[in-house]
Amino acid sequence: MRFGTSTSTLLLLAIALAVPAAGQSMQRLSIQGSGAMVFPTSESSAFENDTRLGWEAQLRYTFSRFSLGAGYQRSVVYQLSNADFSAAVPVLFLEPRYVVTAGSTVALYLAGRAGIGTLQCKPKPDCPDQSAEPALGGGGGLLFAVGSRISIDLGSQYFSTRYTPASGATKIWAGFLLARAGLSIGL
Repeated sequence: MRFGTSTSTLLLLAIALAVPAAGQSMQRLSIQGSGAMVFPTSESSAFENDTRLGWEAQLRYTFSRFSLGAGYQRSVVYQLSNADFSAAVPVLFLEPRYVVTAGSTVALYLAGRAGIGTLQCKPKPDCPDQSAEPALGGGGGLLFAVGSRISIDLGSQYFSTRYTPASGATKIWAGFLLARAGLSIGL
């Protein structure tokens, strides 16, 4: 049986994608927790645009160079220093990830993220009612294997979501850049 060039290319691609990425957790299932610094990407005249903090937790299933995570992210996105007010965006998300290249201890990955989030204000009466809105984003990072079951994840991502800035106002999109550091533990 004779293989053509396209068949050979597809076969090599299938083999390459089936090889596990060495820098990624060697366990199929892992949990991850991360802390993040959140940077707004646009100015809002109503709030102080400053660096804020956030966190996330996720459960990840790894198969070859691809993995899929499901988790929860919470980021404080706005705050006022002269008043007791803050606004956070909690997001339930799915995150597909692809390891582009990997060595024995480090892997470079790209990731997308899609979820549902809503703006939550504290105290609540200071904000109009918010509905669940799409939260979309993507980014990348580096995974550093520090053991057979433990990896350090350093990455960044951009995400955006919509919210209503005032009662009766049109919903607007707001974007945020996150720089994140986390720990992944294989189960």
